[in-house]
Amino acid sequence: MNILRKTLNLTLIIGCFICSANFANAQAKNAIGLGLGFNYSNKNGNGPGGVFQGEIKLDKSVSLTPSVGLEEPYIFYAGLAGRYYFSPVIYGSLGGFAYHNVDYGGAGAAAGIGFMLLIDHRQTFDINIHGNYLNNNYENDSPIVGIRLIYSFSFNKLYR
Repeated sequence: MNILRKTLNLTLIIGCFICSANFANAQAKNAIGLGLGFNYSNKNGNGPGGVFQGEIKLDKSVSLTPSVGLEEPYIFYAGLAGRYYFSPVIYGSLGGFAYHNVDYGGAGAAAGIGFMLLIDHRQTFDINIHGNYLNNNYENDSPIVGIRLIYSFSFNKLYR
């Protein structure tokens, strides 16, 4: 019941952000951001975390997103993903990450979809829904699903 309450609260907060922001012309950008997230997994544990993320523009609709974070169930992770912007408000991401917690470390793959909400011409909220798959102690393990809300500051001007 406690996890249901946390998920409902996170959904309500994200809904408030969506209603108070304008949709951006999602384009690849050079940006830096901080965010919060929540992950869920049957085997690995679930809980909140934080992420520090960059975005490096490669082309009009393609970018790289390096990130580091402290999130449950990984404890510490570092990742690198590629983004492709499908439309003015939606992007897809695909990449990998390395992680370490108290007992073990390893690597995994990540895929996700995201939505950009424009605050002004240099600031956005990035809502990212992702799925991760990791190898845990040399055993195939259950997937992890999560959501992140990241505030980003863009070094290049963004347009609606």
